[in-house]
Amino acid sequence: MEKIVKIPITFHDIVNVLMWDDDFNKDNVTSRVPCGKKISYWLARAFTLSNIKKYADKSQYALAVYYKESLPNTEATLKELQDFYLGQIKSLKKSLKNNPISASLDLSAFINPTKITVGVMPFPPVLMFVRVNILCDEAHGELRKLYQCGNITKSEYFRQRRELFRPINRFRSEFASSVSEAGKLARSLTEKKTGE
Repeated sequence: MEKIVKIPITFHDIVNVLMWDDDFNKDNVTSRVPCGKKISYWLARAFTLSNIKKYADKSQYALAVYYKESLPNTEATLKELQDFYLGQIKSLKKSLKNNPISASLDLSAFINPTKITVGVMPFPPVLMFVRVNILCDEAHGELRKLYQCGNITKSEYFRQRRELFRPINRFRSEFASSVSEAGKLARSLTEKKTGE
């Protein structure tokens, strides 16, 4: 397996930090949707399994076949998410540029950046997922600027923020379901082997 690489990331809102890593939650509260850190680990595992040539047993073979078939769809979804967030950033920046007040305000006082170092395997789907999280954070930052400059109301901000987070949360949830399905497949083959 490849070495883990350390990628420094600056998130500009605690919500994005919590979406990436449950360890930042107080009182050990975890989200019902697996955090980005867990998803990146699962993506690395899926990528590794989809590329192995020798199998330890039937369950590993089944996982390899499963991920060989499903990983291209996962990568396509990640590409769509990147395009979605790039489009959102462009649109939000354009809206902000149309507000003459935005140029005269220093909004850095409203932003509390959190710098973290993300340790991930340098595999294409993992790095795509990290990039999606960075783009989501950037889009969220632009949306927050719109609210701070008076372009949108507080309720509009929260509604649009929910819509902004929905695609990445859906991906995390669906990929977790896929990993669970793969695990059930592997366990069923292991149980058959021990039950023989």
